[in-house]
This record gives sequence, structure tokens and C-alpha cells, in this order.
Amino acid sequence: MLERMVSPKKNYETNPFPVEYSTDGKTFYAVEIEINSRCNRTCSYCPNSVGERIEQGEMAPEIYQRIMQQLQDIQFKGRISYEFFNEPMLCSHFFEYVEMTKQYIPDCTIELYTNGTLLTYDKFQKLVSFGIDHFVVTKHEGIDQYCFDHTWKKLSDQEKSLVKYQTHEELKKSNRGGVVKAGPERSTVLLPCYIPEQIVTITVAGNVLPCFEDFYQNNMMGNVGEDTLINIWNSEKYKKFRYELRKALRHMNTPCKTCNRVEVLPDLPESMMKEFTVK
Repeated sequence: MLERMVSPKKNYETNPFPVEYSTDGKTFYAVEIEINSRCNRTCSYCPNSVGERIEQGEMAPEIYQRIMQQLQDIQFKGRISYEFFNEPMLCSHFFEYVEMTKQYIPDCTIELYTNGTLLTYDKFQKLVSFGIDHFVVTKHEGIDQYCFDHTWKKLSDQEKSLVKYQTHEELKKSNRGGVVKAGPERSTVLLPCYIPEQIVTITVAGNVLPCFEDFYQNNMMGNVGEDTLINIWNSEKYKKFRYELRKALRHMNTPCKTCNRVEVLPDLPESMMKEFTVK
């Protein structure tokens, strides 16, 4: 999903993968928090259709509060969202966590990724008042009576400006680290990946992952209950992983070596991107 990526303006015609793109010495710009593990859909292009998350249930309030405190301590001003392979609105603490986020880190941007099946107009207005800055609503496959269709009709033009409303046909799909069959058919094993340079994923139990495609949690970097998020980010293990992906060494790690996601790159020339599109 390109909207989840950072794309600095560089001259990639002459220097497609600059070393200065590294965030070593800097901090992540987005934190994606799995506040619950459950989803109410089993889409064919999602790992939930073929497997189960290792961690189940909901994130405990004390874990979420610990994350918020750690982000406050580093004066975090980036993006917060509440997903991994879940539907965040199923979480019984969802509204509480949204409100807590703005209390601890008021300068952050909260972005809600949702399938829209539970997003009524009243809930939409409540979430805006609690601090949601942007909604990404995807109507997935197999949905007939769709809640958000009714909500969309009630939104004012100003409210609609807060929403990216799309169907599953518009998604830039991938094989989710080799778990499902979707996305480009050509190998991407020699392409660099910048997801670990930009985004941190935190699971229900507080485990820190460098990529939102790691459904089976192959690359756990630490746990926020045992160390701070910034210390985990600056660990040698995490730095090594970022370096390998930045240098296009996908084959060094699972699930990277079987991942076909190409929406992880800076603004590459169209001629280069065509080499990795489905024919």
C-alpha cells in the first residue's frame, strides 16, 4: 500500500537505492499496533484464509499504555494505526485506546485501517472526536449488505475528505510474505525493501516486528514489556535486519525471501517498476 510508505524525492534515475535513505540514527515514522488478533473476514488474499495468528486475543491495557508512554518519552509525532491482520473495531478497548493515544502523543496522526463492516455514522463521528485523523476503508470480497455504504451516504464533504474509500480490486496485493497467492508473478528477491526503515509493528503480546507482512512472526526483535521500543529499534539485531533489506538481501531472511511486495520502494522510474508487474 503506497499510502503507508515514505517516498522521499530523490533522483532515482541515477541513484535508485541511495545509502542516505537509511533511518539508522533516526527513528521510525509509523507504529502499527495489533490491538486485537481477530478479523470478521477471511479474504482469499489474506493469511487469515489459510492460517491462524500465533498470538490470539486482545492487547492488555497495561501493554498499550506502556507503548504510549514509550512513544511519549521520545516525543513521537508520526503515524499510529491499529492493525496487523485484524479488524481493529472488534477490539473491546478500541475507543479507549484511540482516546489514550491522543492523550499521550497529541501530535501524532492516527490512521484507521478498517473493513468498514462496523463503521456506522455514529461511530465515525465519535472516532473523529476522539482523534482519528484519517480513515482507510476497504470493501473486501464477498460483502453484500455493507455497513459503510450507508455511512458514506451520510458523510458531509468535509467528513469524506478524511476517508480513503476503496474496494478490494483497488488494493495493491502481495503474497503476504509467501503465505497466499497474490501480487506480482516475478521474483522480487533482488529488490531492496524499506518497510523496516519506516514502520514498526507491535503484536498483541507486545512483540516488535520489523514488517507488517510477517504473519508468522519470524523476526521478533524484542518485547516492549522487556525493553523500550527505542532500545529495540537501535539494537544490533534490528540494525542488521534493516541493512540486509536495504541492500536487497531478501534471501537472508524469512519471510522476505518469498515476499513479492514491490510497494516498498522510493519513487522508482516507471521503466524499473514494470519489470516487477504481473504480465
